[in-house]
Amino acid sequence: MKKSNFGLLAGAAALMIAGCESGSGLLANNQSTAMGTAIGALAGGVLGHQINDDNGRYVGAVAGALAGAAIGNYMDRQQQQLQQQVANSGVQVNRVNESTIQLNIQSEVLFDTDQSVIKPNFYQPLGSIAQTLQQYPETVVHVYGFTDGSGSEQHNMQLSQRRAQSVAQYLAQQGINSQRFVVQGYGEQYATAQNNPQDRRVAIYIKAIDQANPQAAYTPVF
Repeated sequence: MKKSNFGLLAGAAALMIAGCESGSGLLANNQSTAMGTAIGALAGGVLGHQINDDNGRYVGAVAGALAGAAIGNYMDRQQQQLQQQVANSGVQVNRVNESTIQLNIQSEVLFDTDQSVIKPNFYQPLGSIAQTLQQYPETVVHVYGFTDGSGSEQHNMQLSQRRAQSVAQYLAQQGINSQRFVVQGYGEQYATAQNNPQDRRVAIYIKAIDQANPQAAYTPVF
């Protein structure tokens, strides 16, 4: 299993995805280790908040932000609602820290083997997630795709990218502002084994926008 150094590909201000199959943009260095591909836009909308160029400079206006002490309570309520809405659906809801919630979804639940089209029986859980995201707009939604180490590195990267795009696009179609999304495929970069089903997943990180440091909400988790 080979791990690669793919740079974080952040879109310019107004990149579009044709058919939600691929993205292009400016190669940016966010001072972290190599990333997969960050998608600069969703079909029908533009990702307006990005990390740009060599300095990791924040780009884009903040639509809403929270003040210090309010963040914990805001995210507590959002986490509780998410746990209730996706119970028994296969979605794991975890609290990463005071300002970040993680939703972990195994690929087998979302997609058929080697495919990136969302299974119809998972529309309802994703719709419930979208409903909560609409009610808590002062957050940024990171959608990351991952694969295991089987197959070629290039194929895994592309597959993880398409799967992350599919989930983000579906959420956007439910009314979530596309400027709230950071979408990225990591392929097998974080795979723990050659054929570990737990590595095949889509992770959604919901990060609160802090008035004191709004750009932190748009910084990739990995």
